[in-house]
Amino acid sequence: MRKTIFTFIFMAVAMIATAQEFTISCKLAPDYNGKTAYIVNKNANDTIAECVIADNAFKYSGEICCQAVIDVVVNRPKGLYATVLVGKGTNAVVDMTTRPAVVSDNGGMNDALTAMFVEVKDRSAAIGALAKRLQEEGKSEEEILAATTAETEALYDVYRNTINDNRDNMLGAYVLNMVARQFYSSVDELDAIMAKVKFSGEFRALDKIRTALYYGEKTKAGNMFIDFGGFSLDGKPVRFSDYAGNGKYLLVDFWASWCGPCKKEMPKVIEAYNKYSGDKFAVIGVNIGDKEDSFRAAVPELGIPYPQIFIPRNSKDEDNAALLYNVETIPHLMIIAPDGTILERGIHGADLEELITRSLK
Repeated sequence: MRKTIFTFIFMAVAMIATAQEFTISCKLAPDYNGKTAYIVNKNANDTIAECVIADNAFKYSGEICCQAVIDVVVNRPKGLYATVLVGKGTNAVVDMTTRPAVVSDNGGMNDALTAMFVEVKDRSAAIGALAKRLQEEGKSEEEILAATTAETEALYDVYRNTINDNRDNMLGAYVLNMVARQFYSSVDELDAIMAKVKFSGEFRALDKIRTALYYGEKTKAGNMFIDFGGFSLDGKPVRFSDYAGNGKYLLVDFWASWCGPCKKEMPKVIEAYNKYSGDKFAVIGVNIGDKEDSFRAAVPELGIPYPQIFIPRNSKDEDNAALLYNVETIPHLMIIAPDGTILERGIHGADLEELITRSLK
């Protein structure tokens, strides 16, 4: 895709059809006049054009060799954005006067994506209403889950059908990129669907998900721990292997200062440290996805007494603890045996006492 120039008049300048491969026309509120708009190739993370907004609108005309995902960004970093799927002949209209922005393209990929979102929203609302009614009737969580299983699967089928019906265009790959982590739990499963969806290889996020699934399989219970490096509370380099596989049971707490559930779980981890730490048991915190100053302030503020490994946000893959252990949500608790074997993962605080005592016995 090559750089082109904005036409600033919204839907006012006639374009020669043979010279116009695709267009994106955008309408905005008057407040954004004088702000900057950017056209970004999402997959390549490449800004291909920019302009200053005038007359509440702008229009971008470009050429494309195949299909792409384009982000329209206004007044970044904290402004408006919309995602547009483009191919040859796409004529997309983006209305940024609404929240969220509405993208239409006369029956093309963007209209199909909007229709999918509408159906997902309607089905989700229906499931939520059913669950609420059953809860008011006094049904248990298990009964509510059983009663909503069919509706939930039908909701998931909306995504699956969109992917299947659009395997040969960018829409299928875009939706797969959205749901891959939720729907596919192994490298083989993800590889199988990616082989069927034409443009899936263009999404770097899918490569990262594939890598995370790979390491998730490598770090299942029963496997040896994987080493990584970070920094201690005083800023000195430290490695996970300084603590794991050194003859003690090790409780590992993946956390971040901005994580409310982490703070709620933290007293149970501190209690375990105070009660059991010694010759046979130790605790280590692994801080991920945090700002360094926030991490350093949170440790004394929360009264955390055990050692920490801080993982910077820009860490390489070999030191990216969240990636290496496929940690999707935090807090995430893990117990490692004295020889370095992973015993348990995804432990809940309520089960922590039992697991520790059982391990020590």
